[in-house]
Amino acid sequence: MTIPRRLVLEPPTWLFNYDLSETVGLFKGLFSFIVAGPIIAVDTAIWVFIIMIAPGPFIFSGLVEVVLDYRVITYLHDGRPPERTGHSRAIGLNPKDRMELLTAVVAGNLETEGVRVNPQEELSDVLSSDDIERAAVHLRAMLACQITFGATVGAPILLYIGSFIYTLVDLHNSDGDPDTARALAFGMWWMCIVHVAAVSGCLLASNNPSTAASIVGKGSDKPTTDERKELAFRRDAIEDQVQAIVEAVSRLPLTYRARFEPVWMWTRGKSKARWLRQTNAWKQTWFRKRIEIGLFGWISIALVAFILIFIPCALAFWIEFLTPPAGIACRCLTILMYAVAQLTLTVLSAWSHIKGGWEKDDMTKHRMLGRLRTTWLGYTVVILVLFPAWLIALVTTFLGTLMQITGVFNNCLCSITTSHWVRPRNTIVKLTTYTQADQQTSDLWKNVGYAGLIFLACVTYLGWWSQRFLREKFIQRVKDLVRYSTFDSALHSLTSISIG
Repeated sequence: MTIPRRLVLEPPTWLFNYDLSETVGLFKGLFSFIVAGPIIAVDTAIWVFIIMIAPGPFIFSGLVEVVLDYRVITYLHDGRPPERTGHSRAIGLNPKDRMELLTAVVAGNLETEGVRVNPQEELSDVLSSDDIERAAVHLRAMLACQITFGATVGAPILLYIGSFIYTLVDLHNSDGDPDTARALAFGMWWMCIVHVAAVSGCLLASNNPSTAASIVGKGSDKPTTDERKELAFRRDAIEDQVQAIVEAVSRLPLTYRARFEPVWMWTRGKSKARWLRQTNAWKQTWFRKRIEIGLFGWISIALVAFILIFIPCALAFWIEFLTPPAGIACRCLTILMYAVAQLTLTVLSAWSHIKGGWEKDDMTKHRMLGRLRTTWLGYTVVILVLFPAWLIALVTTFLGTLMQITGVFNNCLCSITTSHWVRPRNTIVKLTTYTQADQQTSDLWKNVGYAGLIFLACVTYLGWWSQRFLREKFIQRVKDLVRYSTFDSALHSLTSISIG
């Protein structure tokens, strides 16, 4: 999966420690071949279900990172001081400030809290303004480490679109078949994963920290479980501490064996904002006002994130609702509960990102903000809101998928609407699977299917265009950094000669 992750379930190294030139090694190799496959299959299945359980936080945090990258890159369209350009863009940003900002764009997904080494500090020492050309090469290398949208996300999404087209064609050939319509609805529901992949493909910072670690040129050793637990309490937010403790207890290895650690997809926006707050440019009020996301921006991002979840759920719900007998039955109820859980998780994710950007001084000045960050309130939200939402999303995703695949949804109880559950004696269960009502509803199924196909194609194209736009602008900003730094150096030399 191209969607960023921190931990992985992988076969143990001793499973591949054998010599095929020996007879015993052949048996060990056969055992490794048989055992390693199921482990990787389980790992992939678990990760896919995790994405489907909480696509809202994935998409929201990814959109936050895209917005921050866009604002930094577009604001740095000209790095020269205003007295030489005639406008007030990038006031007071020297080459070092611009270098820090560009580094945050391509490395802002590396963890800086609860880790033994701070990648921002180490990269800042290496990517200095003393050798701009060398630093520019490193910046372009880190950008190139993130594979393009088409290579990672485009091809799998095209295959998914192809399966949509096949289902619609099958629906045309089997006019009025409710099983085909329900298969289409099930595919639309799982379209949430495709939207997560599209958003993750827009990001410029690669989840693989190997390039950044090689630039620093320092080795690393694997932290122990006790060290990971101790480092977990160094994180600021309660939800981040709980997450780190769960990671330590799981004893699962990191996806990449490097000096630095990437963050989860659902915290990438928060991590990028944390990187920007540690730059020298952020200390300047005029810069912070241009980059910081306001209340309207947070609401807009949360709304877009939920729309990318709501549209697939709404289309799937509509098909299931229209399938005779029309009404809310098991499948509709499953999708409805899932959508409510995603709305809750998206709001909580937005709240986590917003409060993560508050400065400690604001906590001291405003009593209400300070109360909202208290420990007891954090644990209360986790226990009473976050955990139930995760549980509902988990149950609806896993059981809903399992009952769809195994055919449990085809039982008599799920063949009637919820309004008849309380009085089943007056209910008539349809035994045939192909009726006149199904044929009349077939055109509506097709229209909803085409709407979902068009929406998915638009989201995919927008994702590709966004990443291509940001990549080209980032490369141009790196070129500007070298060109303007050379200009400043030449001007400084001429000034020194004239003074001398």
